[in-house]
Amino acid sequence: KVPEIQGFLAIRYANMYKPPMQALLPFTHLVAISVYIGATVMLAVLSHTVGRTCEDPMLRRRQLVPLFKAYDPLAIAALGVVVMTGAYSVTGYKARLGADYFAIFASGLAGKLGLAFTVILVGTWLCFGICHRMVRADQFDDPIDARQLGSLLIRCRVAAWLAVGLSVYTLWFALGL
Repeated sequence: KVPEIQGFLAIRYANMYKPPMQALLPFTHLVAISVYIGATVMLAVLSHTVGRTCEDPMLRRRQLVPLFKAYDPLAIAALGVVVMTGAYSVTGYKARLGADYFAIFASGLAGKLGLAFTVILVGTWLCFGICHRMVRADQFDDPIDARQLGSLLIRCRVAAWLAVGLSVYTLWFALGL
């Protein structure tokens, strides 16, 4: 009779146990998502307005570089926190649900993970493929004409709004899980 009671208590304890940081994960996850979306909206708006009156494309790019230097590490860090807190909270759900995890949660999670992966791809393309590229070009004083700069800034704004839209849709999708 003692082993049955111990087994019952062990199962009950495993179902009730939550690591101390588990309660902070949803809050941290939402704060990181908010920081990422806010910074990306800021980038989209400011990349359109900063240096707009400047005729020289080299000077306009130089005025935009501090914005890109601030955005890149902030966005990558926020995306990293989103990924880590999301993965850690899913691990807790998986432990609590046990064998029922795949039947209850995994099918919806696959869609959310697909959307999150797309957000990360667009976000890293924006940071490293567009913004960092302009920062490096400015550091090496690479010449740029107005057409090239305009094309890069259009791509920057399109990628930023795409990242914001995908992030908001992913958040909306996750609320339905």
